[in-house]
Amino acid sequence: MSLTKNPPEVLDVEGCIKDELTPHAGTRYRFKVGNERLEFRDQEVGDPVPTGRQVLQAAGIRSVVDHLLFVMLENGTFAGVRLDELVDLIQRRVKWFVVFKGDRSYRFMLDDRRIEWGAVTISGHALRVLAGVAPAYGVWIERRGQPDRFLAAEDSVSLDAEIIERFRTGPIFTLCIEDQSHIWPDSTITTEEIAALGGWNPAEGVIEVDGNQNERQLTPGESVTLKPGVSFGKMIRWRRG
Repeated sequence: MSLTKNPPEVLDVEGCIKDELTPHAGTRYRFKVGNERLEFRDQEVGDPVPTGRQVLQAAGIRSVVDHLLFVMLENGTFAGVRLDELVDLIQRRVKWFVVFKGDRSYRFMLDDRRIEWGAVTISGHALRVLAGVAPAYGVWIERRGQPDRFLAAEDSVSLDAEIIERFRTGPIFTLCIEDQSHIWPDSTITTEEIAALGGWNPAEGVIEVDGNQNERQLTPGESVTLKPGVSFGKMIRWRRG
């Protein structure tokens, strides 16, 4: 499809890509530019093939040499854009740009993707946006020799380390231990893992409490499936006074 008569004054690039519209002289092009928190705002240029400098200037950046510009691709990965590099918005199917203040980029792994990032830190919120996961999914930072750590939206992780940080996504499961809510990455959990989350020695015992307040003691090494209404606690051992 092409625009041959009365082309719109401003053409949304995302809609242009979707409807396979052809660029025409006199048309301005609207796209989204985000920051390191992946908060996006609409910006416009008068050329369907702008330079990186033009994109930064359209976003209100005056000192363009002090900023890094990336194209955010549909699969969530990033590609750097030089100041004098031309970006064909339509042919390259560019819907989003991301701007960072600085002159150095960092790399990390998200699931099986290697991503370049223009800030020294990244938030749990930004990682979820990049992963494109549903609200019932979360992000964990992988740790060697210890459990992976769940990242809340407001958490941030430094990428300025000797090793490349690795993050993974997965469904979020919640369990209640001693009236405290805990995030867990699997649908099952062992007796020892419950005690570790609760902060006591597994030898002290673990009980499972169903929705009717019926208690059952878990055996060492037992694996239980997490279900709504079920909670866990420490065994209460009575002593003679």
